[in-house]
Amino acid sequence: MENNAQELLKQASIIITTLNEACPNFQNGGSGYWQGISGNGTMCGMFKNEISAIQGMIANAQEAVAQSKIVSENAQNQNNLDTGKPFNPYTDASFAQSMLKNAQAQAEILNQAEQVVKNFEKIPKNFVSDSLGVCYEVQGGERRGTNPGQVTSNTWGAGCAYVGQTITNLKNSIAHFGTQEQQIEQAENIADTLVNFKSRYNELGNTYNSITTALSSIPNAQSLQNAVSKKNNPYSPQGIETNYYLNQNTYNQIQTINQELGRNPFRKMGIVSSQTNNGAMNGIGIQVGYKQFFGQKRKWGARYYGFFDYNHAFIKSSFFNSASDVWTYGFGADALYNFINDKATNFLGKNNKLSVGLFGGIALAGTSWLNSEYVNLATVNNVYNAKMNVANFQFLFNMGVRMNLARSKKKGSDHAAQHGIELGLKIPTINTNYYSFMGAELKYRRLYSVYLNYVFAY
Repeated sequence: MENNAQELLKQASIIITTLNEACPNFQNGGSGYWQGISGNGTMCGMFKNEISAIQGMIANAQEAVAQSKIVSENAQNQNNLDTGKPFNPYTDASFAQSMLKNAQAQAEILNQAEQVVKNFEKIPKNFVSDSLGVCYEVQGGERRGTNPGQVTSNTWGAGCAYVGQTITNLKNSIAHFGTQEQQIEQAENIADTLVNFKSRYNELGNTYNSITTALSSIPNAQSLQNAVSKKNNPYSPQGIETNYYLNQNTYNQIQTINQELGRNPFRKMGIVSSQTNNGAMNGIGIQVGYKQFFGQKRKWGARYYGFFDYNHAFIKSSFFNSASDVWTYGFGADALYNFINDKATNFLGKNNKLSVGLFGGIALAGTSWLNSEYVNLATVNNVYNAKMNVANFQFLFNMGVRMNLARSKKKGSDHAAQHGIELGLKIPTINTNYYSFMGAELKYRRLYSVYLNYVFAY
């Protein structure tokens, strides 16, 4: 019988399997030889956990030996490589395959060795230290175990197995080769790349074409066109004359752009032809100007004024939620008509005059919008050709009803203090093209504004 690792493990497997299947009776005898084992019973019952752990250790060790054989065979194949000529993955595929098998086998050996230790640690510690690990000790005047290779008629064991020392050495080996685990993984990845080199080289060319096509379709992205490049090298091995390059600076720029794009709410837009969302706005306004009436009856008049309005709203949609502020500012002119004109009344005092009428006109203004998503929208203006306009020209219609109460003039004054209220409606007519991004557009418009004004005139 050949005394090698495979044969020894085979015999060990036969012994432990036979012991487990035969399951002989066991008597502890109370002599203290088997610490942690009390009472009598069967071997397969009382040593169930130990036998299972040992079977696992043997199986792991057998696999490790099988993998080491693969390493040895492929190491010989790699030694046969003709180092006098350039390596070409097209023609030297067998070397790459040997390299891959070698790296995979080394990784598996390390894994199986770790499993051996884990299975050994399943065996109770007191059983290992007081029984399995005992090596040629004296107890009660008798030897426990014999010298290595020595068997006597009265010994209970066939010699010192050095189990503890073996496990310690195995752990040290695992710790040593564990530091090379990353190198083994890198070798495995390199070998895998070489084995599949031809298909992946073709895939690299296809990826290059896809990248250049995609970059050429991005508006205003000339700075990104050199992200990848290729160059033919006639001195390269046959089949791989084309070399591909990645511009790291441009690549970093693209990464930054992608991060900015991830914060842009319009990335979720998808295929939407049109979506309209409305929100109620609250606000305040002020206007200052001059008014005058014409003719003897003074029913018709006009006023000219400057105004400033502020409104706030929160607008929700399926892809874009934001708080918005809008400022509208400009100049307007209204025609005035009183259908009740200077009617004497004692309302709020004696000798007052009440006028009730209509007004209507136009206003030329500017509109400015501020959106809570402004920062995220503004970060991708350059590469993606996004456009943002926060202000624009506005044309408004203005109409409503008014009531004016004029007090009697004071002595020496040409004017009388007047108080009034107005219920009006402003209608803006022009959208604010706030944002456009890769075909998607965000437009704002205050559809109409209903307001109630207090008026003081003098």
